[in-house]
Amino acid sequence: MADDTIVAPATAPGESAVAIARLSGPGALALAARHFRGKRSPEKTPSHRILFGDFVAGDGSPVDRVLLSVFRAPRSYTGEDVVEISSHGGGAIPRAILEALIASGARPARPGEFTERAFRNGKLDLAQAEAVAALVRARSERAARAAGAALGGELSRRVGALDDALVTLLAEVEARIDFPSDVGERIDGPALARGCGGIADQVSAWLDRIPSARRREEGVRVALIGRPNVGKSSLLNALLGYDRAIVSELAGTTRDTVEGSIWIEGVELRLLDTAGMRGAEDSIERIGVERAERALAEADLVVLVLDSTRASDEAAWAEGAGVVGIAGRPAIVAWNKADLPARDANGVAGVAGGASGAGGAALATRVRGALAEVRTIAIRPGGADLLIGALRNALPRVLEDAAGDELPTTSARQEALLAETLAALRRAEASLETDLSYDLIAVDLTDARRALGEMVGRGVGRDVIAEIFARFCIGK
Repeated sequence: MADDTIVAPATAPGESAVAIARLSGPGALALAARHFRGKRSPEKTPSHRILFGDFVAGDGSPVDRVLLSVFRAPRSYTGEDVVEISSHGGGAIPRAILEALIASGARPARPGEFTERAFRNGKLDLAQAEAVAALVRARSERAARAAGAALGGELSRRVGALDDALVTLLAEVEARIDFPSDVGERIDGPALARGCGGIADQVSAWLDRIPSARRREEGVRVALIGRPNVGKSSLLNALLGYDRAIVSELAGTTRDTVEGSIWIEGVELRLLDTAGMRGAEDSIERIGVERAERALAEADLVVLVLDSTRASDEAAWAEGAGVVGIAGRPAIVAWNKADLPARDANGVAGVAGGASGAGGAALATRVRGALAEVRTIAIRPGGADLLIGALRNALPRVLEDAAGDELPTTSARQEALLAETLAALRRAEASLETDLSYDLIAVDLTDARRALGEMVGRGVGRDVIAEIFARFCIGK
């Protein structure tokens, strides 16, 4: 355990009904007692009790009426003595409480230091500790469930099961290195290779599912692309339900990507309105077009917005500009301005619903990856309902859902370690099949175990641990 006592706000600053200051360390109870006036002293209170009284400043003047919660080591979040002081919110009172505790000897906590102490005191492994940060950052119910699964130990249990299988495999190999005369018969390479391949296949399946799981947790990136003045910004506003993007009859109004979020089926859709795709007329517009192209390249789902009044021109542009390929990404074709009459090449108006013309009919059949083709009227209430329905129907394809199997949150660090594990297992598998040196096989299997161990904190250096917890918020 650490030999100093730390303090930090456990709630966000600003106007609120309640604010919480959190103390952890060997002096937490004594520090709290120095500033608390109630029927019972925190130092004489059993664990998991709440006291009611006054918090006083160093000179004895009252600061606020508070609730003080006592958690004694080791039955606390950090494994140390912990005290949480609940006061009224706002700016002045929480600041006065923190200043008084710091003046009495508490040290301001570093970002993530409470969870770091929990990790060092064996209350959490490193995978669970990283899940704490993911849970705090969760932006949807699904992301919270995935982080909660990792915090509850699901990721650690998966790692443990893989490691147990590896221990058995490694023992077979090392026995022939350390006790060759006792073991006798040669190793059954093909059988062990199949066992190694089976473990590798499990790791590979896990890695394959991480991108779709991350989309659930971080949001599905949906890029609205198309030529200038087709109504992309109006569609963004219609989907969001408020005016997020500037809308103008002037072509090229949007020069930068504009983002907003909606939630469908508990999944966040991060909508990106992009600059119109055309030959840029100035340097600023050129930057906007480049960002639109980057948004298209990074999108999980594309909404190709086309002007239904110029269906033939739009279809020809889509094919000529190459957007019909959309790099194999799932796509939805949205024919906007569906309430306006179609216009011919000379701008002469014809019948309404231009997207039904021969030039634009069933463009979705020529857009690789297109899941649907809908008509929208962005400026009319309910005019984006068909698009919302298409987005909802597209989610299973984009997320590649596996029913009833929520993958626990996996950080980028953990993903890299899984990739190392897989590479080492594939090397060992190949060596077993070709009957290479037992020593080389043991090295590869040991490397796989090392990478798995680092996922939960075994053998991780202090600098890596410090970097992980530095990304946490203060007070957590």
